[in-house]
Amino acid sequence: MRAQLNFTTAPCSGFNPHFNSTYAMLKDFIDSCRAALNQEGILVHFEMGFTPERTEAAVKEWKPNADGDDTEVISKTHYPREDYLKLKLILGEQCLTSVCQLPKTDNMQNRKGAHTYAMRILLEGALCIDSEEIDDDGSAATGKTQMSDDSFKASKNKKSGSRTNYKKQDKQEDGLFTKP
Repeated sequence: MRAQLNFTTAPCSGFNPHFNSTYAMLKDFIDSCRAALNQEGILVHFEMGFTPERTEAAVKEWKPNADGDDTEVISKTHYPREDYLKLKLILGEQCLTSVCQLPKTDNMQNRKGAHTYAMRILLEGALCIDSEEIDDDGSAATGKTQMSDDSFKASKNKKSGSRTNYKKQDKQEDGLFTKP
């Protein structure tokens, strides 16, 4: 997608007082890609939806009895309602779709927070947008520390510069994309 050549790194403009760290907010991801997507004529559309609640029964056929029954229910499986948020990237007749399941909650504050976070996840993932956030999810999942505690704390609170482990390349031909 040519638009990706013009995406910027999402800055960390949000502050989390609980962890004393900064993070890239939804508006940061939108700001990092909006102009490039608009220039290429790509529409970004979010749509909420749900799969309805249903119950399915597994049945076993057998010969009719005196009551006329000819089936026996073996098991029933209940599928609760599932809410989701769908991202659609639309260019002419082409449409790329990505979906994120939303947690079940009746608390509107939590629901809005989950909705906003899902929008951020979908944009970041579908468009491959980089942010200044430290990617320590792998370390957290395995319980291992990838960097020393001092360097981790210093990099978490760093307000400027790139926090990625690779060199950022200028817009150039790389085999997949060519400079417009």
